[in-house]
Amino acid sequence: MEELDIDLKIPDPLRADWFMVLVDIQADLIYNALVVLTSPLFLLYRSYRRAAATISAAEKTVKHAPSRIKGGAARVVRRTWFGVMGACHVSAIMVVAIILAVVFGVGIVSLYVEKPVVLRERLFFDYTEDTPSAVFSFDKKKRPFGVPLGHKVHVSLVLWMPESELNRRIGLFQLKVELLSLKGEIIARSSQPCMLRFRSKPIRLARTFVMSVPLVAGIANEAQTMRIDALTHQEKWPRTRAVRATLIPRAQTRLLPQLYEAEIVINSRPPWTKRMAYNWRWTLCVWTSMYLYVPILVTLLWCFRPFLFPNVTSRIVVESQNSEMEVVEEEVGGRTLRERRNKPRRRTFTTRQETYV
Repeated sequence: MEELDIDLKIPDPLRADWFMVLVDIQADLIYNALVVLTSPLFLLYRSYRRAAATISAAEKTVKHAPSRIKGGAARVVRRTWFGVMGACHVSAIMVVAIILAVVFGVGIVSLYVEKPVVLRERLFFDYTEDTPSAVFSFDKKKRPFGVPLGHKVHVSLVLWMPESELNRRIGLFQLKVELLSLKGEIIARSSQPCMLRFRSKPIRLARTFVMSVPLVAGIANEAQTMRIDALTHQEKWPRTRAVRATLIPRAQTRLLPQLYEAEIVINSRPPWTKRMAYNWRWTLCVWTSMYLYVPILVTLLWCFRPFLFPNVTSRIVVESQNSEMEVVEEEVGGRTLRERRNKPRRRTFTTRQETYV
């Protein structure tokens, strides 16, 4: 018999896929949270089914039972009804606690989580100036500071320029972008040259011949869209309030480019902790609501117990009063007994009266 050498590789338990482990833990936590939150509803449904079954059985029994059994069945039905109502009352209180926990949890997470800023607005350059400029202010959005602290701001400009003879003749021009503070100070500045994409005359004629029908119909146009990544800045103090863009002609010329439209695009990137919190914000809301549910429920039961359970509170008060009365009666009875025991006894002496005849 020939021996076969089989190379069996034993997997290393330490080299586990940590990402799958984290996903499994996350799924287990979400499942347990859903089970905890929906358990009162299942409890209420089971109590209702049991109460309905008990009531139907009691009604069947009552029809053929004597008066004593009828009274006992009525008592059972009454207690079952009170039990169902009590379960509904407790379930309503738990639902209120869940709603409060969700509201507070979402509020706390929304206070911590910072949403990335994404803005796209039109700019209007003032061509009455020697160097036309346009200003975008965050006050238009009713926010004095549009970008939160610590975010990295990316400012881009989108220029829609016609392929006119003037723009081809101008060629290069300068675009300057500045970030302004609340006091009008310049926080950051960027300046870079721009120009239309070059197309030779034969290419333009061929393109015009091919696109003649769409051009005449107005479906296409002789224009180019230029996107310029103008500025990148880390938001800090002093805060950014406005963005100013300026068109500057080339040296030794006064010619400025022609524009159809101009837009500014502002995107912000939060730090990695805030970015992770924003990506997992719904999971954080679920966790925070779960952690707040038990303290809120205990607070409701501790502080608002007389309002939530008036019958139980009145019963407890009556029982406490009865116990106090019993204690007082026991003390009074013991005191009178001791007084009787300590009271001295009166001795009476009788003398015989002898009569003599």
